[in-house]
Amino acid sequence: MHLVTTGKGLICGTLTHISDKFMHRAQTNLEAQQVEQLRDTLQPFDPKTAIDIHANTGLRAYLDFYSLPKPSDNRALFGGYLHSNDQQTLLMVWQPAVSVGTAIVVHGYLDHTGLYGHLIETLLDRGLTVVCYDLIGHGLSSGQPASIQDFSQYVSQLNQVLSATAELCTKPLHGLGQSTGGAILLKQLIECDNRETYPFASLDLLAPLVQPKHWALNRWLFALTRPFRKTAKRVFRANSQDAAFLHFIRHTDPFQPHRLPSDWISAMAEWVAQIHDCTSSPFAINVIQGDNDSTLDWQHNVELLQRKFPHMRLHLIPGAGHQLVNEEATLRQEIFAKLSL
Repeated sequence: MHLVTTGKGLICGTLTHISDKFMHRAQTNLEAQQVEQLRDTLQPFDPKTAIDIHANTGLRAYLDFYSLPKPSDNRALFGGYLHSNDQQTLLMVWQPAVSVGTAIVVHGYLDHTGLYGHLIETLLDRGLTVVCYDLIGHGLSSGQPASIQDFSQYVSQLNQVLSATAELCTKPLHGLGQSTGGAILLKQLIECDNRETYPFASLDLLAPLVQPKHWALNRWLFALTRPFRKTAKRVFRANSQDAAFLHFIRHTDPFQPHRLPSDWISAMAEWVAQIHDCTSSPFAINVIQGDNDSTLDWQHNVELLQRKFPHMRLHLIPGAGHQLVNEEATLRQEIFAKLSL
């Protein structure tokens, strides 16, 4: 997540990814034509039919460009578009031959599935089926870029993904959310009326969005300027110590917007008010937070979450920024070791 100024285990050796992985990607251009080819050739999501990437050059180029895991003899890949009314959601499921559970990954604001290769590979190494999807207005999903009217739309999308992938998902289900993804999982949890039907056995929240930094001032500046500005210029912040990743995001990734819509900030403000006013919950969320996070008011957020979720487990990662899923390799190993799955 980037805001405008107004705005358990065992980690396998294969987890370690050197930073120049992203620099290598940055030397390769994903042609706009290939992106459009992928949009045109992806079929509706079918949980009964695994993808043959040799028959889909667009998808193969996408997996290569982002260094995402490919299907193999021991791993199937399911993917396609999930349609609901006028919304089209990119949905991908990696399923190992023997699955011990399922991780539902919800990415952060301005992120998308392609940027979560490190986490996907870690979860697969642990024997989990991995479900990833692009949020509304992100990546290959439809919608106005980076925009939303209300975070309830994100929760509805998450519930649709859970329903569409149910027959592929070995239980227990684990929810993992980075930043805004964490907010979406929290919103779903606090709005759940029946704990017996709540889908997740665990929630891992990486730098969850509760309140952004300098919000006390910026919310008033936003309210004053919103009538005159429908969008604002995006500020690319150094939210990770992986310089190659930051370069990739700013200069090469074709799915990065350069303008941020005021509608999203308004929706975020509604979420900030909701999490502050919600009643406490006995659910034991697992929060991983960097102490070098310049995007969130993380000290305030930790204190608030501890009040709202008294059984919360907290792991502070010294030196880690906001983009925990894409921190430099040493920090990333420490972060992923704190996942409670």
